[in-house]
Amino acid sequence: MLKVILLSLFALVVVFLGARSCGLTPEQIEDRILLAEINAEEGLVYRTSHGQRAGVLTFDNGLQVELIANGDGPVPDDASWVQVHYRGWHIDGREFENSWRRGEPATVPVERTIPGWREVLVEIPVGTRLKLVVPPELAYGRSGAGRIGPEETLVFELELLAIVKPDEPVEPEEWERPVPGLR
Repeated sequence: MLKVILLSLFALVVVFLGARSCGLTPEQIEDRILLAEINAEEGLVYRTSHGQRAGVLTFDNGLQVELIANGDGPVPDDASWVQVHYRGWHIDGREFENSWRRGEPATVPVERTIPGWREVLVEIPVGTRLKLVVPPELAYGRSGAGRIGPEETLVFELELLAIVKPDEPVEPEEWERPVPGLR
């Protein structure tokens, strides 16, 4: 009987430790909620201040756009793939991404970009360069992503370089094909 009780107790401890390691602790959840509230407040203050600058257009949904250079090429649609250079940073100035620094523009489908980008990409001609201030609901929202925290307002400099054709899917080699009946 003692062996059963000890074995059960050991199993409970293993399950408890395993569950804690797989998810967030209550303290981590509270920290994440607090961070989201702080980011939302600071973002609102930043957007309010930035929106008062000359040349900044604020849309009804909170997206702010400032034209740096106007292009004269074609305008992409939602189904287009585009080549863009961009720089993204937090409102405190910390940069999280920079394609110019990488030396290689990004090629992305418009429909898979964050909503703030998607809204402007389908309205601007190739060659246009903009500064965007994107509220969290048009970026990564409550969840955040990687180095981007929850409810974070983001700033981007975005240059639309070209509308491109997506790469054709490559036919897999014989050895790369899945075995029928297996997943």
